[in-house]
Amino acid sequence: MTLKLIENLQKLGFTSNESKIYSALVVLKQARASEIAEISGVPRSKIYRTLRGMDKKGYVRIIEGEPTLFCCVQPEELIFRIRADIMLSLNEIVSELNALSPANNSFYPGNLQKLKARF
Repeated sequence: MTLKLIENLQKLGFTSNESKIYSALVVLKQARASEIAEISGVPRSKIYRTLRGMDKKGYVRIIEGEPTLFCCVQPEELIFRIRADIMLSLNEIVSELNALSPANNSFYPGNLQKLKARF
């Protein structure tokens, strides 16, 4: 895993540890937490908490059993999800910002209460 890859994943909202773990899981395909810690360089004390958080975010899947195994969501699927989330957020931002524009009379004195209520 490269520093550039870690940085790019962080730009997408991953933490440093999540970036390292995800990259390690792409290589390992499926692994125990101890193996992920060894390959990723993330301290074992943080592995389980980070993996559980990544599961909630949909970055990894947990395979319950003895031992518990972890696998990553395929990179294409992950990027598709992130792209969809970003596009949704951008569309919501555009709508909200357009609603604030003078053409919508948001800044006229009679509408100040409505504007304040939005914030």
